[in-house]
Amino acid sequence: VFGRIVPYRTVSLGKTSLKWIPLFGQLYWLAGNVLIDRGNARKAKRAMLTTTDTLQHKDMSIWVFAEGTRSHGKGLGPFKKGAFQMAITAGVPIVPVCANNYTRGLNLNRWHAGTVRMRALPPIPTAGLTLDDLPTVMATCETAMRQLIDQLDREAGTVQAG
Repeated sequence: VFGRIVPYRTVSLGKTSLKWIPLFGQLYWLAGNVLIDRGNARKAKRAMLTTTDTLQHKDMSIWVFAEGTRSHGKGLGPFKKGAFQMAITAGVPIVPVCANNYTRGLNLNRWHAGTVRMRALPPIPTAGLTLDDLPTVMATCETAMRQLIDQLDREAGTVQAG
């Protein structure tokens, strides 16, 4: 769903098991996306450091799902620290991108599966911040994203129950 709005020179973080999906996994890796082994903290940290260096020195953007996994239509889940640590260490802004909760509104068995509303929030600057600022940056981002997702759900008529 998000693929249509990804800017030029952007790669994403994904779990290593993606490489085993026939054709997709190979294309994902060959396109320069970063595979993270979440079961091996040392390897994951090394991959994150390499990614931070890429952000600092190679005019590229990294697309990260801050929750680290899919929510399967259950709303925004708790954020993991890694993406925020990378942004603060690299001194690059965080640009939150949100979509309405679309899982119940899409019919993937149709050519026109439905409509997804998406919007980017203003960048959250990280230049000059330290890892001591991490909890504040995460909370700011999460609050802004929850509010926008709620608004997009109301606009799309996909408000989640309970």
